[in-house]
Amino acid sequence: MIRPIDLENLHELLPLLELQQLAYRIEAELIGFEEIPPLLDSPQTLRESGETFFGHYTGARLTGAVSCRQSARELTICRMMVHPDCFRMGIAGKLLQYVESLAPPGGAIIVSTGTGNIPAVALYEKHGFEPSRMHLLAPGITMTQFIKLTES
Repeated sequence: MIRPIDLENLHELLPLLELQQLAYRIEAELIGFEEIPPLLDSPQTLRESGETFFGHYTGARLTGAVSCRQSARELTICRMMVHPDCFRMGIAGKLLQYVESLAPPGGAIIVSTGTGNIPAVALYEKHGFEPSRMHLLAPGITMTQFIKLTES
C-alpha cells in the first residue's frame, strides 16, 4: 500500500528517517561519495524540506518512500528509497508509477541520481526517463538528471 507520510507524526517520521539513512548509505557506497544531503537530515530538516512524502507499506512496515515537489508544469522527484531488505521486489517501480500519476499533464517529471548508482539509473531508464544533464558533485563524482515528459 502507498500512502502519504505525515511528517508531524513521529511514529511515521522516525521510520522514514531510519529508512532514508539505510538507503542513502548504500547509494553513498555505490557512487563513492559520503556527503549525500539526505544522510545529514534530521526530523526538523525533513519537516522543513517542502517535499511531500509517500510511503510504501508492507503491512505496518515502511519498506520504501518517495518525495516530490510539484509546480504547475513540473514534478520533481526529490528522494527515492527502498529498504535494503526489500531490494528487487518492485517497490521503487511502484513508488515511481504512483508519483508519476500526480504529475501535471503536458509537463515534465525530473529526477536525479548519482551517475554511479546503476540500479537507480536502470530504474529511471526502464520507466522512460531520459538523461538530460550531469552535475559535478566532487572530483570524479557526478549526478545525472533525468527527465520524462507527461502526456497532455
